[in-house]
Amino acid sequence: MKKLNIVKKTLSFITCSALSVGIIAAYPMISGKSGTKASAKTIAELQEERKANEAKIADLQSQIDSLEGKKSQEQQYQATLNEQIEIIRNNIAILNKELESINSDIETTENNIDVLDQSIIDQQEAIDKKVEVFKERLCAMYVSGNDNLATVVVGTSSFYDMLSRVEMVNRIASYDEELINDILGEIDAMEQSKKDLESEKLTLEMRLDEQKKRKEEKDAEMEVYYEKTRQCQAEIDSMTLEQQTLESDKASLAAMNEEFDAQIQAEIQRQAEEAQRAYEARVQAEQEAARQAQAAAAQSSGEYYTPTYSEPAYIPSPSASGFSWPAPGFCYISSGYGYRWGTTHRGIDIGDAGIHGGAACAAKAGTVIYVNNSCTHDYAKNGNCCGDGYGNYVLISHDGTYSTLYGHLASACVSVGQSVSQGQVIGYIGSTGWSTGAHLHFEVRVNGAAQDPMGYVSP
Repeated sequence: MKKLNIVKKTLSFITCSALSVGIIAAYPMISGKSGTKASAKTIAELQEERKANEAKIADLQSQIDSLEGKKSQEQQYQATLNEQIEIIRNNIAILNKELESINSDIETTENNIDVLDQSIIDQQEAIDKKVEVFKERLCAMYVSGNDNLATVVVGTSSFYDMLSRVEMVNRIASYDEELINDILGEIDAMEQSKKDLESEKLTLEMRLDEQKKRKEEKDAEMEVYYEKTRQCQAEIDSMTLEQQTLESDKASLAAMNEEFDAQIQAEIQRQAEEAQRAYEARVQAEQEAARQAQAAAAQSSGEYYTPTYSEPAYIPSPSASGFSWPAPGFCYISSGYGYRWGTTHRGIDIGDAGIHGGAACAAKAGTVIYVNNSCTHDYAKNGNCCGDGYGNYVLISHDGTYSTLYGHLASACVSVGQSVSQGQVIGYIGSTGWSTGAHLHFEVRVNGAAQDPMGYVSP
């Protein structure tokens, strides 16, 4: 028994020494994360360019929105101009109708004047016949020896002058009053009618000239509005073209950002794979050191040691609750469970140095019930981007009562419905979602209610 205790102590000492040697031997691989840091600088540069592009895109969008507002104002102004043009068109249509009416009245008046002129000509012929009759009567009176009448006739410059003399008209009226009255009445009536028609025609022509001037003014006003409308449309077309140019620039920047996202994701994946290889190398070195220690202890005790090669890459150490630490190799808690920033922090943040790309492992065997793996914003930020703040995350159900959540992953490597064993790698730690730096946000839930994870796990 004493010999066995000595062997156990020796084995323990050698194992510890070998583990130390293994860790030191594996350190260059782990410190290869300095290469990761160098790559992280590349990621940071990409992220800076991406942020610069986002700022440019926001500026372009602001310009586009401003142009849209100006264009909307121009369109409203154009609509007002079109309304004014429509009103002027209606006024011109009314003026055209008035012009048509006046032209029609002038035409009617001219026709009436023509008819009256012809009537005057016809009437003049009738009067001339009556005058001839009257002359014959005067001659008869003269032959009969009426000296007073002869004096009147000789003293007048014309026949009509003779008729205008009141004394003579009165004397003549005694001979043929009805004939003279007919002649004078017809002449006066026709002359007055002609004057009335000519006055009406003149009035209509003046109205026509006035309406034409008004129409010319409306036409000129219409042309002014047309020119304003053309200028307005040219301004709208110019702003539309500028908008299209800005949209094209914005699309180019967005495409560039998509390329940056792809490069960042590829680099993150490369770093995660590198970290996984380093982690596996470290574990393998530890296992090799342990095997060597066991072999040495067996040799010193005279026992035969047969090495096994089926040991898992990570052997979890469950706590009394049955849960194991979800971030092997990293134990610093940057933020605990409880009140934080005006609300309740529902889990713990494991944010040790060099944790980016490290393995996130299932704290207990269970079934994956949710995976978000679409977030490409794997960099520090002061706001949310994806996954309700969790970014890329995995939710695992354990026997229906307990569940665990692993947030801010660079990427997840499990799928919904997949059964996982305790300690199995379910993703790689990153800084997606609302995250100010690379860390693993870990939650333990009982019947959906968050609990303090430190009551279930310990580093």
